[in-house]
Amino acid sequence: MYVATYSLSCITKHSPNYYVLMIGRLLGGIATSLLFSAFESWAVAAHTHAGFQDSLLSDLFTKAVFLGNGLMAIASGLLGNILVESLHLGPVAPFDAAVVVLVVGGVMIQLTWEENFGERGAGAMVGQFKKAIITIHQGKLGSISLLIICLHA
Repeated sequence: MYVATYSLSCITKHSPNYYVLMIGRLLGGIATSLLFSAFESWAVAAHTHAGFQDSLLSDLFTKAVFLGNGLMAIASGLLGNILVESLHLGPVAPFDAAVVVLVVGGVMIQLTWEENFGERGAGAMVGQFKKAIITIHQGKLGSISLLIICLHA
């Protein structure tokens, strides 16, 4: 879901239409929210399922933030600069390169990671969606979620 959503966000950068670009920003925000929440949920479930010590989980997230977010952001910026300035591929080239990396990474993840399906059984997924909808409608969670999506966009 993340790969498709963020790839669509990158593809919208080719349009000169303001509304298409705004949809792209919204898709980017949704994708970023998906990336962090889905990965964190998967990592905690996989960590628990494997029987690792709980203390190792904080180390995992520390390395994910430093290596995954920090160093990759720097490397992406440098690659983007090379594509635009040195190779003269245009201002949208970094987004096109991102789509390639997203698809390759998505295929690798699909082939190598185990899926966390959560609860199993008849109606388990429907029950989870019902719980999610009730939770979103209670209080201000829906508004906060929309705010976070717009912030990430």
